[in-house]
Amino acid sequence: MHDWTLLSILFEWKSGRVTLAFRTDGSQSVKLMAHGVAELHVPRFNEWGPSVSVNKVLGPSDCASGRREVEIEMQSGDRVRIVAVSFDFPQPTTAEEITAHASLLRD
Repeated sequence: MHDWTLLSILFEWKSGRVTLAFRTDGSQSVKLMAHGVAELHVPRFNEWGPSVSVNKVLGPSDCASGRREVEIEMQSGDRVRIVAVSFDFPQPTTAEEITAHASLLRD
């Protein structure tokens, strides 16, 4: 997901679903969805300078509550953090994305 562009974040309060829309480095539109969201943190301090691009993704990892956590580090230095029951990641399309996706599944 490195260098993908974050387009929007939608929190559907009633259903507890968060949808993050991205444009891949191959210009495809994809979505990451979080279900059963308990926490959503979206700071926008731009400590490293303004950017709409993803630097790296950490997780999903287990939380003490039994939920899962995903953190998306933006190239601005901000970290979007989501704690939810489950996540649906976009399917990888390039060899590089397939390798990165396999790494996420192992962790």
